Amino acid sequence: MPKLNRLFIIKILILTLIISILSFALFQFIFPNLYFSSFPLILSVFPIISIISYTQLLKASQKSPAKFNVAFMLSFMTKLIVYTAFAAILISHEKEQRISFVISIMLLYIIYTVFDTKSILNDMKKTE
Repeated sequence: MPKLNRLFIIKILILTLIISILSFALFQFIFPNLYFSSFPLILSVFPIISIISYTQLLKASQKSPAKFNVAFMLSFMTKLIVYTAFAAILISHEKEQRISFVISIMLLYIIYTVFDTKSILNDMKKTE
């Protein structure tokens, strides 16, 4: 496994740990009535998809800038479709906590998308 992949995995796991701790504190002490049972599941799906996406983008960036641009757009679109389908399936189970579920999905999507984009662009500069 290339060094950049390992570093990204470590960083994404640290990010996920930080989000887990903050979420636990929020759901336990501030908003205990807004917790929903599928939160741990969505918190595990986001880093897995991010790692897969990052690996594919890193491979594409080593081929050519044109291939990276296509791969980046496809990755972005694929993640959006996967997250939307995942949310649509789970929202049927979270009937009581739909609002907190949607807010959590949106926040996680923004956090992980910004982190992924920043990481891949920084790592591409390192490989040039």
